[in-house]
Amino acid sequence: MESNGIKQILTPVDESLRSQRVVERSIEMAKTFQAKIILLHARQKVPDILGEPYYQKVLNLFMEKAETTTAPFKKLLEESGVDHEVLILEGDPAQAIAAAVEGEKSDLVVMGTRGLSDLKGMALGSVSHKVLHAVDCMVLLVP
Repeated sequence: MESNGIKQILTPVDESLRSQRVVERSIEMAKTFQAKIILLHARQKVPDILGEPYYQKVLNLFMEKAETTTAPFKKLLEESGVDHEVLILEGDPAQAIAAAVEGEKSDLVVMGTRGLSDLKGMALGSVSHKVLHAVDCMVLLVP
């Protein structure tokens, strides 16, 4: 089967229940197109005001949380046999997704319509809305 140019699928996840469906759909797409999945989690930024040793302690906590968040999805990917890697970036999720699309040369983003954002993103989701306007690749939104 011809890949139609889809070689890299970026799959952003957070702690929301929707992320499970997003990863499952990404696996389906990766199998269809024989593509690699880049599982992305954007973790919270450590406040610059913190000095050592507090900065490192907070960074370690944020990284532990990010690894805990991505662990069940990483397991799903391993069980599926799909080629994948896990990427943890710092900062605003929409900006991290856009940076990862460019840096990883992703052909497709598979993401939820709403994650853990607040009321301002109720209709479509503020992160998904920003991503749709920030990237130059296809975006599949999973409800």
